[in-house]
Amino acid sequence: MLPASLRRAWAPAPILAAALAVLYAGALGAGFVNDDYLFLEQVRRHGLLGALGEPGGVGNHFRPLSREAWFALLGPLSGGGPLLFHLASFAVFLGSLALLADLMRALVPRRDPGPAAPVLAGVLWFALLPFQRVNLAWASCSQDLLALAGALGALALFRRGHTRAAWLVYAAATLAKQSALPLPLLLFAWSRWIVGEPARRSLSRTLPFALAVLPWLAGEWALRQGSPAATRLVFDAAHLGASALHLAQALAGVEHAAGWLRAWVEARPSLAALALLALVAAWLPERADAVAAAEPRGARRPAPRVAAGFALLWCAAFALPAWPVAWMWSGYHFTLAAVGGAIGVALASARLGRRGWIALAAVLLVWHAAGVAPRAFALREDPWSGTSHVTSFYLERAAALSGRLRDGLRQALPRPEPGTRLFFANLPPWAGFQMGNGPSVRHLYRDDTLESHFYSAYAESTAGRHPAEFLFWDGAGFERLYANARDRLFQVGGDLLLLERPAGAAWAFRRGLEEGGERADHWYWLGWASLWSGRRALAERAWREWGARDDGAARILWLRKARASLESGDTLRARRELVEAVRAGVGSPEAHAMLGLLLQRVNAKYAMLETRVAVELKPNDWLARRDLAEGLVAARLDEPATLHLARFQALVPGWRADPIAARLDSVLRSRRPAASGIAEFHPGGGR
Repeated sequence: MLPASLRRAWAPAPILAAALAVLYAGALGAGFVNDDYLFLEQVRRHGLLGALGEPGGVGNHFRPLSREAWFALLGPLSGGGPLLFHLASFAVFLGSLALLADLMRALVPRRDPGPAAPVLAGVLWFALLPFQRVNLAWASCSQDLLALAGALGALALFRRGHTRAAWLVYAAATLAKQSALPLPLLLFAWSRWIVGEPARRSLSRTLPFALAVLPWLAGEWALRQGSPAATRLVFDAAHLGASALHLAQALAGVEHAAGWLRAWVEARPSLAALALLALVAAWLPERADAVAAAEPRGARRPAPRVAAGFALLWCAAFALPAWPVAWMWSGYHFTLAAVGGAIGVALASARLGRRGWIALAAVLLVWHAAGVAPRAFALREDPWSGTSHVTSFYLERAAALSGRLRDGLRQALPRPEPGTRLFFANLPPWAGFQMGNGPSVRHLYRDDTLESHFYSAYAESTAGRHPAEFLFWDGAGFERLYANARDRLFQVGGDLLLLERPAGAAWAFRRGLEEGGERADHWYWLGWASLWSGRRALAERAWREWGARDDGAARILWLRKARASLESGDTLRARRELVEAVRAGVGSPEAHAMLGLLLQRVNAKYAMLETRVAVELKPNDWLARRDLAEGLVAARLDEPATLHLARFQALVPGWRADPIAARLDSVLRSRRPAASGIAEFHPGGGR
């Protein structure tokens, strides 16, 4: 049985755990997003040992313990849901807090009997860091929590003389995440500064820990030899400075620098958590100036300045692994480094009493609420961005959107045919739903024969001859795109041409021909799709099948007839005559340009396609180029619209005097992501 003083010291732990459970209930209820589906599928398909040998999953780092092993352990028990993963992460989180408290009890003065108020202050500050919500809301962030628990556990064992066990736990921590790598430096500092051992003795005790890094080093090297997705590492002096700045930012609880002050107004702290934390005061000394009990015989406490130096070294050392990835930094990268900050908070709270504890808990809860309130996250790779790439808002928004999309997909396609390929158009941005070739969809339907891709990725390699479904998200649910169209693959091919995906369009037209689509339409546009994708022989064959011939006299005659029909107001006949003019000279731009103009009020899509042909055949036709850009802007095809408008602007230096061009430029600018590279959302839901 534990001594009475120790039992009393840990008495507030259940209350603190309950307060954190209340505070993080929303995060613990979040769904899977992004990487989660990849890891689930990797271990489900290959098992633990097979997954370790597969460069599947994300393939950016070697973290077998927190990825393959973690998902292999929990996946079969979870029933395919995220709750067990979140509960397991929360258990690791609470265990880490206990190890942190154990560490701080050895560094700061404690009051006997009863819990040390400074230790509780440090633990609470660490537990309420805004990025902890990311660690708990994202199932894949178990990697940071496992590395944290492993590093603190290894240090706890080392302090007690269990060096071999500490070595094994440290090796496991590095296999959870490389953020644990600097621990041997801290073990040396503990032996030298805190315990006061001679330098040679300290070095001999800690040097063997360098060998524990070898399994991780070998695995990371092998991954980087075979994985095209390995994370880019940048060891740049400027990035080191940026990483130091982000360390300070993370410890200050600032996930979005530009909106942090405003977030204090929007902060909504948890009153239920505050009520629970206030109960902890019953175990604390009544007065802040209560005298600490004498240390037990044989106990040795470092001087506050030594403990502070150890805390600073901890922060600096464990911030180093974030240096090479500063270009895509996120607050949770500094989970281990924040232990040093917790020690600092504990040292600064040496005279904390009951009233001070309640005040501190209230302030920290408001601070936490302000830290997680900004509805923003970084998009651009920028080491000096003041906004974290992965914030709690990003994750919780993505999880909610992913859940809605999965429900909508079930309604639109209750039971897709085995082998179906799903192609999604107009998904909400950054929804955490479509990744890779569709692990989320396979997880949803429990069918490994399915695949999913973005609409623009339709091609022979993604679609093959499998059944295909094209789906459009309208903001409330999925609609099956062209479900009632007489020739849906022809429509898909036309869309892909406008999206500047000619190879995919060519495959859609070929599949349309195989399925008995309108031969004239398919052969004609297969010709252009093949030509623009570099297959001229196939293009010429397609046009021959369509009936094209090179007859200059006939082409001129049909053009004259078309002009006469236009003068008489018969636009239908003019269109038919222009088609015959094209048939007599498919490479002549004039008939295509005229067809594009005539079709604008009849069929905007066909009009854009013909205009697209005209500008390819006559690149300096600025008027057709502007018409094409205008049609693409109206269809909200902003990427190709930007491309063609830029080409128009290069042709017409004084384009700003053209009201249509100026309007198009203004519309496209208003739709682009913020120049800051930060996605920021307003409470009403808009950006």
